[in-house]
Amino acid sequence: MTTTINSTNFLDMGAAKLERVEDVAETMAGICFVLNGMRHYVSESTWKQFVAHECRQHPLMQLLQQDPLTSRAFTRPRGYAGDAVMMDMMYAAEHGYDLPAVAGISELGRKLYEYQFQSPAPKAVRARRRIICEQVDNLAIRTPKPHILSLACGHLREAYDCPALREGRLGRYLAIDQDKESLAVVEREVGPLGVETLAASVRDILKGRVPLANFDLVYTTGLYDYLTEPVARRLCEILFGMLNPGGRLLIANFLPSISNVGYMEAFADWWLIYRTEAELLRLAETLPDEQVETINLFVEENKNIAFLEVSRKS
Repeated sequence: MTTTINSTNFLDMGAAKLERVEDVAETMAGICFVLNGMRHYVSESTWKQFVAHECRQHPLMQLLQQDPLTSRAFTRPRGYAGDAVMMDMMYAAEHGYDLPAVAGISELGRKLYEYQFQSPAPKAVRARRRIICEQVDNLAIRTPKPHILSLACGHLREAYDCPALREGRLGRYLAIDQDKESLAVVEREVGPLGVETLAASVRDILKGRVPLANFDLVYTTGLYDYLTEPVARRLCEILFGMLNPGGRLLIANFLPSISNVGYMEAFADWWLIYRTEAELLRLAETLPDEQVETINLFVEENKNIAFLEVSRKS
């Protein structure tokens, strides 16, 4: 495996074009393509050195920070990348959310944002949201007044267009997150429809400080992208134990094949734990066989996020 990266010409050329606000989408596509190739071609340590010493020190870095998505991930105003506000930026054009962070940006910032909005990660995030909305609605058709738990819920945007919630066909919808600012949005916007909120962390759940049970659907969308395998497995066991007989556990995770990983790491400082389909299935290996009905895996339409689905025996 190659252990050095010798050329930064593509960074120089990219910066020159972006300074002129010239061919922004084409330039960004080229930068992302080269970065992703480098990431897969060199060792992990060499890649991290290149990111720290070349990408972060290059004038291109400051130009790219004019994109509100990149800037939000990199600056971490809530202490972590990929927060609920950033997810809203990925949904915004479809749903018209009020986004002060996007208002008043430069011409370059706007064009960068338009490019990023159509890039693989945001597309996958929007597809993920639609899938969860459909899952909740379909559950309410099959099961009268089902109980649902969303862990690491963010702003719970999947609930906003869910007919089952709007029509009062859900028994309980509990949204858990450690970010109280996110929960305040949930309480304000869908609390009146019956959604409950609970401030708790993954650590709280792992330590048994949040005893919960009797759910027909437990799901988590972005959480597992940050969990190591031992933690992910243990949490899987705990969440499975919260299910009613016949209930389902649904876990989403980004796949390693996503084509803008290099950009996300290099310029947004957004490092996820990517899992192959086999690695995602492996998280269910420690579940009690006698209680598991089925274990399935499916991939969203863009083939960038996979879902592990485990159903409990009735």
